[in-house]
Amino acid sequence: MQRLYRYYNVTIPVMTDLDTDIQYLKGVGPALAKKFQKLGLAKIGDLLYYFPRGYVDRSKIQRSGELPACAGQHILLCGKIARVELRQPRPRFYVLQAEIRDSDGIFSAVWFNQKFLAGTLVEGVEVLVSGKAVYNDYSRRWQVETDDYEIITPAYRAGITPFYALTEGLTQKKLRQTVRLALEYLPFLTDPLPPDLKTKYALSALPAAVRELHFPVKREAWRQARRRLVFDEFFYVELGAALRYARAKTELNGIRFQPDGALLETYYRSLPYQLTAAQKRVIDEVLDDMAAPQPMNRLVQGDVGCGKTDVAIAALLCAVQSGYQAVLMAPTEVLAEQHFARIAARLAALGVKVGALLGKHTPSEKKEIYRQLASGECQIVIGTQAVIQEKVIFQKLGFVIIDEQHRFGVVQRQLLKTKSAENADLLVLTATPIPRSLALTIYGDLDRSLIDELPPGRTPVKTYHVTPRARPRVYEFLRRHLRQDEQAYIVYPLVEESEKIDLQAAAESCAQLTKIFPEYRIGLLHGRLKNAEKAEIIQRFRTKELQVLVSTTVIEVGVDVPNATIMIIENAERFGLAQLHQLRGRVGRGRQEAFCFLIAELKSADSRKRINAMVETTDGFKLAEIDLAIRGPGDFAGVAQSGFPDRLLADLVKDEKLLQAARSAAFALIEQDARLSRPEHALLRAELRRRSRGLIDYILLN
Repeated sequence: MQRLYRYYNVTIPVMTDLDTDIQYLKGVGPALAKKFQKLGLAKIGDLLYYFPRGYVDRSKIQRSGELPACAGQHILLCGKIARVELRQPRPRFYVLQAEIRDSDGIFSAVWFNQKFLAGTLVEGVEVLVSGKAVYNDYSRRWQVETDDYEIITPAYRAGITPFYALTEGLTQKKLRQTVRLALEYLPFLTDPLPPDLKTKYALSALPAAVRELHFPVKREAWRQARRRLVFDEFFYVELGAALRYARAKTELNGIRFQPDGALLETYYRSLPYQLTAAQKRVIDEVLDDMAAPQPMNRLVQGDVGCGKTDVAIAALLCAVQSGYQAVLMAPTEVLAEQHFARIAARLAALGVKVGALLGKHTPSEKKEIYRQLASGECQIVIGTQAVIQEKVIFQKLGFVIIDEQHRFGVVQRQLLKTKSAENADLLVLTATPIPRSLALTIYGDLDRSLIDELPPGRTPVKTYHVTPRARPRVYEFLRRHLRQDEQAYIVYPLVEESEKIDLQAAAESCAQLTKIFPEYRIGLLHGRLKNAEKAEIIQRFRTKELQVLVSTTVIEVGVDVPNATIMIIENAERFGLAQLHQLRGRVGRGRQEAFCFLIAELKSADSRKRINAMVETTDGFKLAEIDLAIRGPGDFAGVAQSGFPDRLLADLVKDEKLLQAARSAAFALIEQDARLSRPEHALLRAELRRRSRGLIDYILLN
């Protein structure tokens, strides 16, 4: 069954069967379809791309005597059920326990909240069970916490079995059955990649690759299948980036800014310090872009304290002295206020009008800023997402800076640029060290500059891991430095799942610290405070009215107090490396020696890797590579915004060479067909549109 889709004057046949609602597959129906929808699976085509999270080779069955040696690991056992017991320890919670006999003796297998299995798992049935090997302290026996099972029947076939991420009400068995039904629709799966591209990069056929990923037959075939599908993931991300990059470079006329002017020269002379060689190099790269006839789209990346603000100010002044307005958008009010205070103070003597537009401003204050921007009286505005509201109208916007852009989406970036009647230049700043492979995806459409040098006098923060038992010694160290008129941060974790508990812990600790340090004033800062309250507390800390600031991660970005020399991070094992590095960057911003204490119990291998890395290096880029290797890309804010699919096969560490190949292929293709308008690329364009959820249309047509 076919229907005709029309994309940009090109008519292509699209098989509609993959768009069929999943409920129409045999054995699914409306009720079960709702459970599939919780996994993001609404259509048959969604199922094809819902790949396993792992596999078990069912031809390699272990024995129950191996349970102790497999503690905490996955184990596969087979035996005959001797006894079954269903218990209800508490309301709405059931435990099904089966005693199973194999060649080594009897072992237990347990299922949680699967009461319905009591009619299937009965005495005398031979069953295959897989799950985690654990020791039950209550029964003093080893058991299997089962995640999958299969009744052994004459039709049973051993082999490599896929395991999928599940939701309540869906079993592995049911999901596998449904995927097998969906695979019958593979003949309707068209392959958008051009044949010459598949030949050049030795890529498998798409339908065969999808089948092999779900139900592998041979290891080498599985490797080739994964390679094809990982290439696709990278390729479509890079194709979108290549389209945006090519459009900016070849199709759009930009503003020719004037880098040579009195305003910039006066600013350089007013600086009380020398710019570093890295700052000068990056400023030259930015100003060269601004003077070019094409719109600038550039990322400036640099570690905490490297001097990105000087680069930003130089670019802002270049825009102003060329007769244009400029805007700087930051992700948080704390960071926006920090930028405003610093930039407004530096430019006041130059006669440049700098305004702020924040959520905390009253309607009358906002109305006044709107008026100043519309009249051109305000030359630079600094704010949060408030700057992209419809009410904000510029007289002559020509230059846009976005700080920590990975916290925004591509659409927000585009919306801000549409505030300009011309094609505004874009500069993106980030202090978050991002590995090269991730930068190629998040910032794939931007030219990149790196400030790889710290200003003179900035010494690395000395970092130590201590256990909670050593906390009194840390406090004594803190007291000695407070006596020297220095200040300190004490940071507590805050995550959504335990937000109330975390806030309570921070508040209780603040009260306890007040008793431990009665001679010093201690403040408490967290995200639930009103913006005005946050601003007041930070200001009191800046002016030394508070000596210690107890805080959640709200201080991660944007708080700059040079007199703060000590950072104590409680439960440091609960933070990611990028977050720990950002927090550490809050100290060591002055001339005094600075220290960071990571108070943590290291119970997992990953937490040990993170904490050891923090102790061993202050290089943000090294830490970013380690973080990516430990956690994968999903924990980096904004990856989903960059065009990645929700479920990644790709590993940005192991698959970096494949990413480079996919990027080369995508950019080479766009060099040949800058808008993917050729008939032979119609399917490619349609697939890109589908994967970007229509975002590519917005980028191409605006």
